[in-house]
Amino acid sequence: MKEELSLEEQVERIRRKRQARNHDYTRPRMVLNTLFLALAAVGLGMYFFGGNNHVPALLVIAAGMVLKVVEFILRIL
Repeated sequence: MKEELSLEEQVERIRRKRQARNHDYTRPRMVLNTLFLALAAVGLGMYFFGGNNHVPALLVIAAGMVLKVVEFILRIL
């Protein structure tokens, strides 16, 4: 029967496993997240202050969501 690891040992094991990965997507994720936030802010501004036609604002927000999905995929790799 396997011995159960303490919480600190489990955290250290996860940390070492993450460091062993060859890919570091931190910087691209930060850029994608920043672009997402910018597009979300612009899209909301367009939605609330752009008149009655909300389609362009929704397209900008949708583009931001696509970037967020890409960032999420990079996070789980």
